[in-house]
Amino acid sequence: MQLKYHFFSAIIFLLSKIPFWFYHLVAYLLGRFFYYTGLYRGKVVKHNLDIAFAQKTEKGRNSIRKKFYLHLADLLIESLKAYSLSDKSIKKRYKFIPNEAVQKLADEKKNIAVVLPHFNNWEWAPRGLNFMLERHNPLMLIMYKTLKDPVADSVARRTRGGNYDQVIMFPKDDLMKVMQKYHEQHYAVGFAADQSPANAYSCHWMNFLGLETGVFFGLEKFAKKQQLAVVYYHVKKVKRSFYEVEMEVISSNATEEPHTFITEQHMKLLEVDILENPQYWLWTHKRWKRKKPADFDEKRNAFKTKSK
Repeated sequence: MQLKYHFFSAIIFLLSKIPFWFYHLVAYLLGRFFYYTGLYRGKVVKHNLDIAFAQKTEKGRNSIRKKFYLHLADLLIESLKAYSLSDKSIKKRYKFIPNEAVQKLADEKKNIAVVLPHFNNWEWAPRGLNFMLERHNPLMLIMYKTLKDPVADSVARRTRGGNYDQVIMFPKDDLMKVMQKYHEQHYAVGFAADQSPANAYSCHWMNFLGLETGVFFGLEKFAKKQQLAVVYYHVKKVKRSFYEVEMEVISSNATEEPHTFITEQHMKLLEVDILENPQYWLWTHKRWKRKKPADFDEKRNAFKTKSK
């Protein structure tokens, strides 16, 4: 396994050294290929855009779809380039805009939940978060979905997280184990909370992009249990492979917020980002594959009554 890991690491390292200008040309051609052939989840992307932007003309939706695939191709090459990007390059290409409210939370050593939606470039987030604040940068705990192949998983973890002592990549199933290990340290934990939840009964249902949408409730539940502050992560694409990140405080203490406030707020912030630049969200995942069960409210009320 070690030999296989070093072999693939060497290949990816060499590929990551190819300059951006060449990869941008490749990405442009790849993006157009995806758009015109529909080979990469073309039906899913078209369906999602058709229902989320039903008020737009077909020409308008096709324009978003084309821009999305061009951006997705950029994201693929940026993920590859991450393997050998220097700290200097990350700071230059993934620039954090100073935010005094977030800095104040860190100065006070408050632990933070960072909402990381699949918008713009989220692949550079684990590397970039290592430099998110000018002082008192917390230990970054980043959850990720493990790959079936252990070598591919190790390479992906190395590509995303780099070799920083301040960035810990861990499988999402190990969340509580990791929290127990680092509970005495000042940390920020990253959550991707914009995918379709697995259980239609355990999520929160709300209006999102004009559609009834099931949303992960685990982030809010965890933030309240651990008494975390909650920060939303805005990523703006300045130009190809250059981004600016602005963080927005949703809550300085999740335990003080009303039920569902944090969940609805981070999804509303994402909705604003999407409506401004719809081509930068990950339209390839089946966001609306589950519908709200007809007996959802009945079962939820019965559960609440039983819990009292």
